[in-house]
Amino acid sequence: MKFHLLALPLALLMVACAVQSQDGIMEAETRKGGFMGLATNDALEVDTPKAFSGTTKVVIGGFKVGFNESKRLSNKASGTFLSSGFGGKSTGLVKLEGVDPEILQEITDRAYQDFQDGLTALGYTILPRSEFLSHAGYSGTKEYDFPYVSDNSGIFSSYGIGTFHSPRAIGPKQPIFLNEIDGVTGGIGFSNPMNAVAKFGEDTGIPVLNVTYLVDFAGAGGHAGVSYSSLTVGQLMSVDKGIVGIGSGYMGTFSTKVGKITLGQPIGSDIPFATVSNTTSDVAVGVETATNVFSALLGGGTNQMREFVFQADPAKYQEAALDVLTKANKAFGEKMASLR
Repeated sequence: MKFHLLALPLALLMVACAVQSQDGIMEAETRKGGFMGLATNDALEVDTPKAFSGTTKVVIGGFKVGFNESKRLSNKASGTFLSSGFGGKSTGLVKLEGVDPEILQEITDRAYQDFQDGLTALGYTILPRSEFLSHAGYSGTKEYDFPYVSDNSGIFSSYGIGTFHSPRAIGPKQPIFLNEIDGVTGGIGFSNPMNAVAKFGEDTGIPVLNVTYLVDFAGAGGHAGVSYSSLTVGQLMSVDKGIVGIGSGYMGTFSTKVGKITLGQPIGSDIPFATVSNTTSDVAVGVETATNVFSALLGGGTNQMREFVFQADPAKYQEAALDVLTKANKAFGEKMASLR
């Protein structure tokens, strides 16, 4: 009888959580929102459409491409009212290797040129950025050094790091606009670039665009039930986040001078670019197993965590990244034109 009592939690331990990698390309997630998360997000979501209306001339005040280098993916069992921790959590720590900064810079340069070419083909006139920078309203605007490292890792984890690049045509310094990079407001008061955008727009009537993309390398799938969770990770090149902001005056409750288009669904590629390896150490697995056995015997939840390295082929990585960025440029450009 004692054997059966011991075997039960150990058996549950074996099925409570599982983390693995997948060969081939993962599918991009379908993002939902609205009431109780039941509505599927639009591919592109527009805030203040009138801000884009009537626009024929623009200045590109900022353009950035961020590249995820590592992140944490997870699924967690929901538990029950009496046992909310039962079932535990499945976690994958993923890290990209094999891509030099020079390749990321080249991707950024080509994406910037493609964005400009796309707008020109749609009938927009792109004025020199110097007209915005030399305007009196731009004086005192806070600029950041690029490449800019966005570090969302913590004391106990080095995962959650990405680097944003600025096109060579813009240079190693530019402002960061609100909502472009997590945790960065871009400055307070007169140092915020939206102050410069408003003054420039009021004087010239010319809207200023700010564009930022975040390119990701990993996708995830799996399931989470009451007492179990599973996680599958794999390669997926995608534009995970994207924003095209526009401003030609001051923000306000009734203002239509400031707007934005944001990515509602990730834009993925079917181009493979990496091999995925489980690099979790035997020591880590042993410690985790011992901890889970102890937790299971006490009636608690169990967890599984695995580390994976995505070893990229540089040429294929560049091909896949440009594939998704070109798609994103086209989608955002056409949406802008439809609002004109």
